[in-house]
Amino acid sequence: MSFRKVCVDMLAQFSSQGGVRPLVLTWTDGRKYTVERVRMVERAPARVNAVLPVRYTCVIGGKEKLIYFEPERMRWFVEVRL
Repeated sequence: MSFRKVCVDMLAQFSSQGGVRPLVLTWTDGRKYTVERVRMVERAPARVNAVLPVRYTCVIGGKEKLIYFEPERMRWFVEVRL
């Protein structure tokens, strides 16, 4: 199974303690999705080419989704199945 990286806009909250919480994901066509809950945050490899990103296991629209943050590039992405 192949995947591709899709970079997305993210409204996120950065805390004074260094934490980052994704709030609203904006898809490439402008649709917005609210992150209802963050279940887990961990450094984990992606299935696409990326320097070890931070993986957020989130609930969006009642479904569990994976969102990635590359702190070195200050960029958010999701993996889309081809």
